[in-house]
Amino acid sequence: MSDENKKISVRLQGRDHIDVNLEGAFPKVSFRGCSEMMDLMQLMRKNFGIDLRQWPIPPGTSHSEILLRELILKLRGNWQYPTPEVEVCHCRSVACYTIDQAIIAGAHSTEIVSRQTSASTACGTCRSQVQKMIDYRLNEGRVAMTAPTPAKKSA
Repeated sequence: MSDENKKISVRLQGRDHIDVNLEGAFPKVSFRGCSEMMDLMQLMRKNFGIDLRQWPIPPGTSHSEILLRELILKLRGNWQYPTPEVEVCHCRSVACYTIDQAIIAGAHSTEIVSRQTSASTACGTCRSQVQKMIDYRLNEGRVAMTAPTPAKKSA
């Protein structure tokens, strides 16, 4: 495992964060955040043990569930964020990180993302990319929990 894969972090800037250090026999987890985040982490640990990779994917849309979902998917190697670009909105110079933070904080429609970040308020060509980011953040929990449908064998 490379050095960059030994530490995984997720965060809502200035509010909540979860850091996992995978060096050693057991992962070392540190987290800080609001009471919702603290309660969710304690509940999951109580019900599912200390190995976060074994925890179920939280299906909700609160910032705490979104961050925990990202962390679990990263630990499992299943995190495939749809936007590799640093800047999503070129007209307004809005970074992917800025849009993503707005989505985590509760901007769950393109209109709200636009109001909070100014993304897609000029030409609008990035609106579909913003929607993909929203869909991934909100729906990945349900997608990850759904078992794949077996392929039909041809006769």
